[in-house]
Amino acid sequence: MTIAQTTVDTSIGFGLAEMAYLLQLQSTAGSKTSASWLRLSEESEDVDLIRAGLSSLIARGLASAKGTAVEFDARVDVLAYTLASASKWTQLDLLLDAKRGDSVLHVESDRTKLILQPRTMMSWFALPQDPGISAEAAEAIIIKTHLDQNPGGGVRVRCGLHPGSRQMLVRKADGCWIHAVALDDVVGPEVLAKSGDELTEALAAFRSAAFRTDEETTDGN
Repeated sequence: MTIAQTTVDTSIGFGLAEMAYLLQLQSTAGSKTSASWLRLSEESEDVDLIRAGLSSLIARGLASAKGTAVEFDARVDVLAYTLASASKWTQLDLLLDAKRGDSVLHVESDRTKLILQPRTMMSWFALPQDPGISAEAAEAIIIKTHLDQNPGGGVRVRCGLHPGSRQMLVRKADGCWIHAVALDDVVGPEVLAKSGDELTEALAAFRSAAFRTDEETTDGN
């Protein structure tokens, strides 16, 4: 799968135990939400798994321990910061058909944006988003690439503080992208995006509405 990342490949893979360790480094609202989106809430509280994660990072040369202090490779630092400081999460379900597919999680903090791509055996690639483009443009690239490679497939987009019932559905037809917003499994009117720019604009509108709802809900509490 082609990912909207920087021209220099600084991607790196992380296993389950390593992700559990990094998620628990800082007890923040961001880290808890990141764990929820990654479905690792329980794992990030498993003491034995967390210890195994640190040992694995040290064994791979991605961390070093000096007494009680731990220093990390810069790429690990970026992932740990992003998971803990994130304020926006978008999941792209890249569907091959009704039963098969893959998911990508786009995590955004104030300073960093990462794309987390699942690998086999509960592991992930962490790829930095190209800082020269917007978040929605990066997501549009992922969607277009997937549908170009799998014209009979589709994409489901969800974003916010937690996976909700509101989602954007995208498919390709006749060289264009057809998208619709679904709420509680009720699909709204389909809209045609004739260009990548129009698809990016549709994603921007969907994301804006989702994150605005989160802010209103948070303020209400």
